Amino acid sequence: MITGNFAAHAEKLMSPNITVQQRQQLVTEMRDSIEIVHTSEYGNFLRHLFPAFHKLLVEGRPQFAEGPEQKIRNMLLEVLNRLPNNEVLRPHVQSMLSLCMKLLECDNEENAVICLRIIFDLHKSFRPNLEREVEPFLQFVQRIYTGLPKTVAQVFSDAKPPQPQQPPGQPQQLQQVPGQPQAAAAAPGQPAPGQPAPGQPAPGQLMP
Repeated sequence: MITGNFAAHAEKLMSPNITVQQRQQLVTEMRDSIEIVHTSEYGNFLRHLFPAFHKLLVEGRPQFAEGPEQKIRNMLLEVLNRLPNNEVLRPHVQSMLSLCMKLLECDNEENAVICLRIIFDLHKSFRPNLEREVEPFLQFVQRIYTGLPKTVAQVFSDAKPPQPQQPPGQPQQLQQVPGQPQAAAAAPGQPAPGQPAPGQPAPGQLMP
């Protein structure tokens, strides 16, 4: 559990000498200690840990497959989403909003959903201070809806058409080989084309 000494935790979180698994464990402890932001330590928590969170999310690569690095990014955003939107947070609001707008355009869907929640909450709680950020957000939403028909068309054009199913009990239809004539189907009781009738010799064979 993290109960203080946030500067040391931030330094360890950013250290290049720890493994991804160790960083994941540290972020997990921070997430599980989130209740500390409801105490008088909230300001110190933000002062030391928010810059570390910001750096990891901006400099780290978005992940599009499950793994420790994706889990770290997801938990960092979870912590940001659970921060109280009060006056203690106000000095960091602009930076947090810019961060989420950036991740909204490049990160995976799971993380982008959390970013949207943070953006909505920040606008709801600090609207007078964020009027300049409304237009970029609306432009982003407009780009999504403008590109939606193209995305849908691309998805369906990439899909292969389903193969027709042969009805039960029906013989499978042979495909015609290009450049060769298609054999006609034999009528019931009649030999197939190219086959001798019953009692008739094959071509080139003498009658006994």
